[in-house]
Formats: sequence, structure tokens, C-alpha cells
Amino acid sequence: MRALTTPILLALCFAAAAGCAGAPEGSTDEDLSSTAEQPIVNGTPATGFGEAALIDMGNAICSGSLIAPRIALTAGHCVQGQSRWVVRVPSVGASAVATRSWTPYVSSSQSVDPNKVDVGILILDTPINLASYTQLADAAVPNGTSAVNVGRIRNGVASSSQLFVGQSVTLSDAARIGYPLSYVSSEIIESGDSGGPVYVGTGASRRIVAVNSGAGGGTQVLARVDLVYATIQNLITQNGGPGGSTSTPTPTPTPTPTPTPGCVAEAESNDAYTQANALAACRNGSVGQGGDVDWYTWTVGAGSVTYDLQLTATGDADLLLWKSSGGSYSRIANTTATRVNKTSSSAGTYVVAVRSAGGQAQTYKLTRR
Repeated sequence: MRALTTPILLALCFAAAAGCAGAPEGSTDEDLSSTAEQPIVNGTPATGFGEAALIDMGNAICSGSLIAPRIALTAGHCVQGQSRWVVRVPSVGASAVATRSWTPYVSSSQSVDPNKVDVGILILDTPINLASYTQLADAAVPNGTSAVNVGRIRNGVASSSQLFVGQSVTLSDAARIGYPLSYVSSEIIESGDSGGPVYVGTGASRRIVAVNSGAGGGTQVLARVDLVYATIQNLITQNGGPGGSTSTPTPTPTPTPTPTPGCVAEAESNDAYTQANALAACRNGSVGQGGDVDWYTWTVGAGSVTYDLQLTATGDADLLLWKSSGGSYSRIANTTATRVNKTSSSAGTYVVAVRSAGGQAQTYKLTRR
């Protein structure tokens, strides 16, 4: 078994912590000081995950999910040592107070305890009713399973009104790194994402398999819910039952983009940065309802090359830009929400994501000069 040399720190965010704030934008120079393994659009609103929840408890914040009208799922370390929580579900604009909880997790360390299941349950004083509630996994998933993380942090900034979904990660048994009660994957989550649900599958087959637990050194561990499945089901039964249904509503169809003369239409599938369409001068495209994201790419061969990206959309779409150099990705600050006007600091490949901040279906035109 290979032990980690970098500690896995809890993904808990304290309200006054500097890590919950973002960096200023506006410079025309590229700042490549912050790098990541991949250009994660963790700013993509998780509008397709209606049970995702914001959890506040005094001087700290976490993420979570509503799995029954009176039951919220989160991380165990978000539960221990607390006595009152406010659970808010942005998809229905509802909130409730919880004054009772359950967790098997007990630890005073700022690092994840590998020998305890970092899963917690909040029992709401009053119910929050949804049309449906996503079911929990009752068994482990195989190594190599794709999953997505949901949490309340967007590029280091904690949201008080919505949650976000990152790109897919590949799960494997974390026993190989000394965390036998968790899954492990490449690092996506940030401080404040603790307790956010980890999903596998789509539609009616979608399940919550874990909750965000901790991260460090490019690795994240995700606490498995199947290990406490029976206890959680008993808590649901004892506190009003499961409610809702397991059906998934049919999303609004993606609109057909209106061609702009001189522009090239997007080519599906371009829903991941590894599938990005080449961006020469202009692209017409559309994003669908929910967390749909379109990706484009281009390359510069040297520094001191000025570029001007502009997005025109029929709705609230904006853009996010990264630069790849030396095997890592650096986020490039926007000039405005729909424009990035910068001068390259070196040769490199750029990837740009077009997404809707409110999960709206709409058409757009993306230009590069």
C-alpha cells in the first residue's frame, strides 16, 4: 500500500478564511501563477442537480444534498462539534434549520481521518419538499467509474446562492493510498465543498456514491455513502420517509443556433476540454439547459501576441479561459464576463469554455481577434 506524503486536508471553509475569496480581475497581462491539472469549470452552475444544498453553521460553511424531505447528506466533519445548521436548496428557493444530526466521524485533526467514514446526516426541523430525490449507492462502484463533484465554490470564491459542478473525474479505491473508506481521484474540490455530493450515472440511474471529504497535493478523497447506507435509510424512515419520486424531469431542448455569416458552426461533441473545437476567427453555437458547456481551443507560438475573445449570446452565457503550458493549466482572468483581452506571456495552447451562469438554453457567437 502506498501512503500519501501530502496530507489530505478537510475541505471545510471558515467564513473569514482568505481562501474563500477570489483574486481581482482587469489586468491586460497573463497571470500564470495559479495552475491546475485540468481546466475545471467548477463555476458551472449545478442546475441539473436540484437536491444540491448550501449548508451554513456559524463560522463555517459546507455543501450537501437533500436526500429526503427532512434529511440532508453532508460530510461528517461538517456535523461534528456543531449544534445548529441552516440548509438551503437553491433549486426551490427553500431553507430549513437542522438541530439534530448523526455521524460516525469523530476527529480533532484538520486532516481527514482515514479510519472513519466522513459522512454526516442533518435532520431538518421542517421538511423541504422536492419533486424527486436522488438515491444513494448501496454498494461500491468499480475502479475506473466516472463521477462528478458538486460544491459551492467557484474558483476559490464561496457562493451564498448556488452550487457548481466540475468536470468528470475517475474514481478508484482509496485503500491503495491508505484511505480504505473512501474513493480517490484527481483534485477538483476546494475549501467549502466539503459534504457536496459525488454523482455517478445520469437520469433515473444517477446515484450519490460519496461526499466530498478532503484534498491535497493534486489528490482528493471522497467518503463512501454505501458504507453507512443502512443507517441512513433507517434515519429517513424514522423522520418522515423518502418523499418525492426517483423520476427525472425532461430538460428543455437545446435551441438551434442562428448562423452568423462568416462564422463556423460548433461541432458536437465539444462538451469537454479534451473535445474542444478549433477556434480560428468566429464560431456559432448553443448551450442547453442545465450544466451544458462548449469548449474551443487555439494555439499561439510566442509571447507578446495580443488576443481579444468576445462572446455575444441571447441569454446570460459567459466565458472562462485557461492556458496550457508545461503540462498544467492556468486560469486567465476575464476583462468582463463576456470578454478576455490579453497579451500572451509565452507560447501555449488556450482552451475557452462557454457556459450559462443560470443554466439557460441559448445561442451565442464567439469571436477571436
